[in-house]
This record gives sequence, structure tokens and C-alpha cells, in this order.
Amino acid sequence: MEVSAPHIPYSRIDAAIRAGHLSFLTAHLESLSLASEAEVCRLIVEQQPQKLREATLRWIQRFAREARGQELDDYLRIWQAFHRFPVAPDVSAGELIALCAARGIER
Repeated sequence: MEVSAPHIPYSRIDAAIRAGHLSFLTAHLESLSLASEAEVCRLIVEQQPQKLREATLRWIQRFAREARGQELDDYLRIWQAFHRFPVAPDVSAGELIALCAARGIER
């Protein structure tokens, strides 16, 4: 199933993530799903690590608004994932994407 963000097809977002086009993605954050934004966080830690704190706070705020059936442990998992981003960005992004799926947030 192809999901489209407002005004930007998911295939274009996915291509930008795979190509590492951080500037395009950050310019269109409002159009990204929360799971896609987890991938953007991976790119941020690789390309602009000084912006990870800002991205972390934004991601947590969105999760709080969008997730269904949240549990307190979700926030511990989020904190752990972001804490590990500098050393294991792919694993961390995958954990956040899995949490999105578990809480009903579509990709």
C-alpha cells in the first residue's frame, strides 16, 4: 500500500531518505509520517548531529499527539533509542519505526 503525505508522494519521500537528502526532508517535515521522521533522525545524526536534540524533542511531541494506546514504557524505549542514535543509528531508527507500528501510526 502506498501512503502519500500531503502534497508529496511517499515514493519521493522514501527516495529522499535512501539518498540521504536531509535538506529536502527537513524542508518537508510537516508532510512526513512519524516513522519517516525516525529515518530523518538517522540522517540528522549522520549529517548534522548538533541538531539531534531538537529532532528528538519534535519526535517525542509528535508521538505524544499521534500514538494510540500509549504506555509509560514507550517513552523509556524512545529515550533509549535516541540515546543510542549516535552509536547505532539504524537500530535506533528501526526501534522507533517498530514502536510507531505498534501504536497504530501508519508509515
